[in-house]
Amino acid sequence: MCAGTNENYAFMQTPAFGLGIGLRRALVWAIWTAIAFLFVWYAWRLLLLAFAGVLLAVILHAFADGFQRVTHLGPKASFTLTVVSLVILIALAIWLIAPAAISEGSQVVAVIPKSLAQAKENLNQTTWGSFLVRVAQRAMSSGAEGSRITSIAASFMDAVGAAVVVIVVGFYAALNPGEYSGGILRLFPERHRQRAHEVAREAIYTLRWWLLGQLVPMSVLGIATMIGLWILGIPLAFVLGLFTALMIFIPYLGALASAIPAILVALQMGPTKAAYVAILYICIHSAEGYVLTPLVQKRAVRLPPIMTILAQLLMWIITGLLGVALATPLAAVGLVMVKMLYLHEKVEH
Repeated sequence: MCAGTNENYAFMQTPAFGLGIGLRRALVWAIWTAIAFLFVWYAWRLLLLAFAGVLLAVILHAFADGFQRVTHLGPKASFTLTVVSLVILIALAIWLIAPAAISEGSQVVAVIPKSLAQAKENLNQTTWGSFLVRVAQRAMSSGAEGSRITSIAASFMDAVGAAVVVIVVGFYAALNPGEYSGGILRLFPERHRQRAHEVAREAIYTLRWWLLGQLVPMSVLGIATMIGLWILGIPLAFVLGLFTALMIFIPYLGALASAIPAILVALQMGPTKAAYVAILYICIHSAEGYVLTPLVQKRAVRLPPIMTILAQLLMWIITGLLGVALATPLAAVGLVMVKMLYLHEKVEH
């Protein structure tokens, strides 16, 4: 019997047995990887909305921590004060800003087709301009008018539903973050929970400072754009500045998109005015990109510009506009995970 046991032990030490164990482990990893890939592929919208809810929870929790340090109230009372304050601010913004934004926004929508027609007329006077016009017309001519209206209505309803999901997830995640983070950590093996907790803490720290760092440029650039357009005598400066502030949430691509409506509106006053507006946006966004944002985000992970742009383009191809809006914070979290889990580096603050 002892000889049989020794034979079995010797068989387990053979390369063939080790190869079999390795193949089984590789097969198990391949199966779990395939399952994770399929889940992400078919549930990417849900995952992105959940991540957006986490962003909202992070910013709510940051403001609640600020109230707690100032007022010395408990966590629940500070969170309640944060929510009430935000509701009051939103109500005041709707009461004071919404009428002007809606009025000027409708005027922008009415002006843009005229500006596009004027730009088309100017481009058709050159060979390369005519080529660009033909390419744009082919791209815009696909689909019937009725289907476009239906698509716009469906997109609006989807946006409303997505906003409700994000608000609900963000509210409950910020209300009791320990319960949800603890539940997620329990999904990891016990020997890996401490490391997972460290990575999650660094990721949340990065997201908090990234979000706070975005709010400052959004506010400053929105006000600076309004003032600059007003000085240049461009109409609808308020709504154009507001649109610029919102688009700054998407680095680089948002800055480019924010300039297009303003240039088209200025084009109604002549090409010289349009050129002045283009110069204004270049100066403002250069100051934001090279001075303001680096100063306010010095405590967060700074992403290289090429990495940010590639992440946005990849998310646009895979998921569309929602992915583009969340590409930068997703890339920031991914960079933290690579540094801590793969390179085993400590993230510097």
